[in-house]
Amino acid sequence: MTTAVNASARYRFRVGDTVSPWMSADALRAAALDGTLTEDGDVQPIGHDTWTKANEIKGLTFLQPEPEEEEPDLPRAEHHPRFKTLRDLLQNFLHSRVRINLLSPTRFDEAELLLCCEDHFEVNLPLRRIRAFVPYRRIIAVASTEKEGESDTYRDSHDVTIEVEPCLAFQPPKSMRDRV
Repeated sequence: MTTAVNASARYRFRVGDTVSPWMSADALRAAALDGTLTEDGDVQPIGHDTWTKANEIKGLTFLQPEPEEEEPDLPRAEHHPRFKTLRDLLQNFLHSRVRINLLSPTRFDEAELLLCCEDHFEVNLPLRRIRAFVPYRRIIAVASTEKEGESDTYRDSHDVTIEVEPCLAFQPPKSMRDRV
């Protein structure tokens, strides 16, 4: 049997062993909305001896528990860490191979990221025989691209490309340019 809430009547409810004081229909609705009165509670109108299950009373809306957000069960490498600074990002790839365009805006060379200091990072370009100290302010962009295949760590599952403002200081002397 479904019972409706009468706006002029007074009610009380019980949940477990706890019984509320008498209240208006609006207060009863509010108790259901805020979760004080649950669907498995009982409601009694003033002047009645019987209790009615709260979920059988028309006009009551109960607080619904929010579904717990479960983190998807993804391989570890798919969890992208968040980095506060470019330095934090690059430190994740220390002693890894990176691609960088020190000499030309369009030509990227293989390099090893050697060190991340407070204001610059260091890379070694073995084929060009260059060890470069690059201020972070020269970075235009850093791309972290996912590799094919599976890996347990973000570092091992991504390639890094660092685009910087090319600089003449990184040009090898003319005698070396002829060999490269």
